Amino acid sequence: MTVSSALAAVLLCTAAFLVTDATSGCLLKASSDDPVVSTCANVTVHHYGGPGLTTGFCESALRSDKRSAAAKHPQDLALVAMDLVQIAGAEAGAKVGDALSPGGLAKLSNDTALTLRYCKLDYEALAQTVSVCRSMVQGYSPDVRGHDDGQILLPYTYLECADRLMNAAHDCWDHIFHNDEMKKAVWKEVNEVAGRANLAKAMVEQMLGIVDDEDNSHSQARLTATEDQVGSHSML
Repeated sequence: MTVSSALAAVLLCTAAFLVTDATSGCLLKASSDDPVVSTCANVTVHHYGGPGLTTGFCESALRSDKRSAAAKHPQDLALVAMDLVQIAGAEAGAKVGDALSPGGLAKLSNDTALTLRYCKLDYEALAQTVSVCRSMVQGYSPDVRGHDDGQILLPYTYLECADRLMNAAHDCWDHIFHNDEMKKAVWKEVNEVAGRANLAKAMVEQMLGIVDDEDNSHSQARLTATEDQVGSHSML
């Protein structure tokens, strides 16, 4: 998604609880009074990597935190999702750490041990990234539009941070998925954190009123927008 299309989508779409109108691409007010149902109604609009994301997983995960029932805006649920990622990441990291302990590695091959070490690095990166993303979401104001000397973040910056979360979770998920030996030890936790990272991306999309129409491999490309391009969009 380009900076211009992201800004246009935000300006055209409402900031209420949202579902997608397939013909317009905008996110519209949902009929349900349940904030979780309203916000999860559209999470399958496109594919998320790793374990994917279903409406059922979205609702179940969000309802595991009591704050979700009192949410007034998708931003509230995005904050919940960030916290869920943080918790799951810590649990997965601990599980990987256990597997890397002297006893845990006793029956593992060198290749498996290396993969687990990479997973440990992935979850360390995830822990650092989620704190950055959560701070961004916390500071988001649905009533503020445009760009003010870099003080107001453009929509693609939120999406890029959420992509970084997914990348960290999915890198380990991809390796474990293809290794039956490791699945026996850490799959439950690895799969859970990957699913929650997808949920966090979806909640950020709902918060912004944008469905990211590009996969996260293009995130870096979005960051190469020149200052002139950014400046031209500040007038929207």
